[in-house]
Amino acid sequence: GITLELALISAGRGLVLGLVLALMKYSRHPFLYWPASVYIEFFRTTPPLVQIVWLYYGLPLLTGFDLGALGAAAVALGLNIAAFYAEILRAGIIQVHRTQWQAARVLGLDLKDTLRFVILPQALRNVLPPLGTTTIYLIKDTALASAIGTPELLRIGQLIAVETFRPVETLTIVAVLYFVITYPVALLIGRMESRFKVARV
Repeated sequence: GITLELALISAGRGLVLGLVLALMKYSRHPFLYWPASVYIEFFRTTPPLVQIVWLYYGLPLLTGFDLGALGAAAVALGLNIAAFYAEILRAGIIQVHRTQWQAARVLGLDLKDTLRFVILPQALRNVLPPLGTTTIYLIKDTALASAIGTPELLRIGQLIAVETFRPVETLTIVAVLYFVITYPVALLIGRMESRFKVARV
């Protein structure tokens, strides 16, 4: 349950922030482009484990605000995955032909409605496979939260292994449970991709 909660919170935050970052970087305006670029490159090129540990131990020292183990892990993973989502979504937006923007403008749609009804639906359809793969990686990366004692799947498996002196059997069960969690996500993305391909035809 904790693993699913951690993955859902991180993915939700990551998608929202990733979309904002993708639009900022796509705009090419210096005041939007450069902050988004710096953010994306920083979080893509630093280990998520370091980010989790830093938020858990460093943030309270600097600000006095303690997120707790689950909160620090959720925030860190959300911030990290947002950088990857941002580049995926930006690639999807780039694939939408410029004539779509022009057609929306001719129809009198403002920027908000153009993105909502014209650009983003096509962009999401274009990038479903990498979005799904990245989300699966996120679910597996929740195991990193065990480093700060978050009671997610791997952490509980480690505790059981220590108590029972059966690490191989316990961690095998943990691996099977990760498969049970992630495989339906892969199937869902595959079905959505097939459905959109049929709709396109």
